[in-house]
Amino acid sequence: MLQKSYHTKTTELISQFIKSKVEKGFTAGELSEFLKENGMDVNKTTVYRNLDKLTEKGELIKHKSMICDGFIYQNADEEKHCDEHIHFQCSKCGTVVHLTDEKTKEYLSSISKELGLQIDLNHSSLNGICPKCKTKD
Repeated sequence: MLQKSYHTKTTELISQFIKSKVEKGFTAGELSEFLKENGMDVNKTTVYRNLDKLTEKGELIKHKSMICDGFIYQNADEEKHCDEHIHFQCSKCGTVVHLTDEKTKEYLSSISKELGLQIDLNHSSLNGICPKCKTKD
């Protein structure tokens, strides 16, 4: 039997928030703040449960955060095939960049073969400073 999917005001707001963060990662805290600003007082457990469900469904990718003690969530854009490439995460603003260029793909393939590694691209990212944050310094 298929489990019903409920579309509540909270899930609609979560979906709206995620769509607004296509090119930037976000934290559970940022999502919680957005919900509060939109009149929804949702406890942290509910926020994490929703994020975990979306991650399990493949709609979000979860990375260890370099900005805070926790995780950064990223929209798993099906058109960008996030499971086929590595990502770059800005340590200052959290922006996530899809590294889809051929040189990066070739490098990852090369070190995988050379070192016998199986790289999980959904949970791998490079970290540093994005161009926008670099020019602010």
